[in-house]
Amino acid sequence: MKSEVLFNEYREDVLENIHEGMVCVVNKDGIVASVGDTQWTCFYRSCSKQIQVLPVIMRELDMKYGLTPQETAIFSGSHCADPEHVAVLESILAKTGLREDQMIMLPTYTVRDCEKDRLLREGKPPRKIYHNCSGKHLAMMLLARELGEPVEQYWVRESKTQQEILHVISQLTDVPVPEIKIGVDGCGVPVYAVPFHTIAKSYLRMMCPELITDETLRQAVERNMDMIHAYPNMISGKDNLSTVICSNPDLCGKDGAMGVYTMGIKSMGLGVVFKIINGSQAPFSSGVIHILRELGYDPTFVENLATRFPDIIINDNKERAGHREAVFSLK
Repeated sequence: MKSEVLFNEYREDVLENIHEGMVCVVNKDGIVASVGDTQWTCFYRSCSKQIQVLPVIMRELDMKYGLTPQETAIFSGSHCADPEHVAVLESILAKTGLREDQMIMLPTYTVRDCEKDRLLREGKPPRKIYHNCSGKHLAMMLLARELGEPVEQYWVRESKTQQEILHVISQLTDVPVPEIKIGVDGCGVPVYAVPFHTIAKSYLRMMCPELITDETLRQAVERNMDMIHAYPNMISGKDNLSTVICSNPDLCGKDGAMGVYTMGIKSMGLGVVFKIINGSQAPFSSGVIHILRELGYDPTFVENLATRFPDIIINDNKERAGHREAVFSLK
């Protein structure tokens, strides 16, 4: 595996941290720009959520249970358990008859500190639906029930549920099913690893679904992207990077654990992925902004994004302590 330096971080004027990694940009004909090893096998982590939901949408299970587009959109998200997210998740449970205790993950608190503090002040206990992956889990539970499997077994990698998801990953990446590596994600369900450049390919196809030959899959992707763009807050939370990216109907972005970030750019016919090898997520906004600039994307949008997510490092007292620089060039 070959990586290169992507970001330097400074405290005052002293270089404190170096983040290495790789970047890959593809179009319909293949790789058009890259940094580092494009063949390295990489786990999607949460970047796969917008793919993992597709068997549910292909079977129109959202329509079967009367789920709204907003409710269906949270199946693709890593939410913050903000009040609007909790309301949506509780509505899904009520409409589908699924139970919170059927989820595999342990009860937890929200990843947004201010919401966690509020819940603790109010003496509220942890809940499974506060987990940022709970929307994805509910989608898998719906699929398991539809396939005649025990709902509680939705996470088993040999199950029909996970096998359907695996085949959709294969269709969008062109990686044969036997060659896809499988691990266990932080939330307990299977997570998939494929050659790095094929992750970018899958996001290209999701933003340019005309490249998908299977009509049912293509229509599911189109419908999912419409719901995501209509309700971007369901993908992360208000003011978060992926929410802002998905607020632009020309873009789709998703963050994943351990330093993986993915994008699709419809107008340019491009799919993008970058990976920070040390697993840091701190440079995500810096990476997105730098890549969009390097690709010559809409300057007004990019500069607004840079204003919203500046390359500065803030300490616990909300003071500026340093800055971050993207130092790679797309080749």
